[in-house]
Amino acid sequence: MTSEKLPAYIFAAAALTALPAMVYASDNPGAHQHGHAGLQVAVSGNQIDLIFTSPAYNLLGFEHKARTEAQKIRVKDTIAWLGDTPLVNTPESGCSLNEADVHSDAGPDDDNGDHHDHGHDHGEQPGSHSDIDVTQTLTCSGLEDSDELATPLTTRFPELEELSVEWVWSEGQGSVRLAQGESNFTLTAK
Repeated sequence: MTSEKLPAYIFAAAALTALPAMVYASDNPGAHQHGHAGLQVAVSGNQIDLIFTSPAYNLLGFEHKARTEAQKIRVKDTIAWLGDTPLVNTPESGCSLNEADVHSDAGPDDDNGDHHDHGHDHGEQPGSHSDIDVTQTLTCSGLEDSDELATPLTTRFPELEELSVEWVWSEGQGSVRLAQGESNFTLTAK
């Protein structure tokens, strides 16, 4: 890691841990709820560091290991999209992706062991839920002059009914819940 990136990473790590994660968890018993996901954003100058976490069902339509060719293609395409697309952007689409890491437990099932289909009954066997986690670092031109941001997540994934967005920036921290189809939010301190 270069020394000029170190302050931004330190800021992002400190900022993201300071976000009111307990609010999201208290509204989401079990923290794994279909239709709901969380996006944490740290803004510093023209850089955004973010963490996005969602049940795999919201993005793939299933949570088990991909078995069919169609499921394998869906996982591959979704992971590629999440790794190549800025998950937060300015109204002018001024953000570019510097780094991205996508983690999913829903990759191809190669173990030929027990398979657990995920119904909507949350009383099933442990380990049958899978999440998709994404971290990104973005550089956004004009970000220092704007408090307006947007995310493509709520329009790209129809199973994502509500996205909890939490942020920290030079003016403080705040949060908003975006419903399916809502993509714009304004950074305000609360």
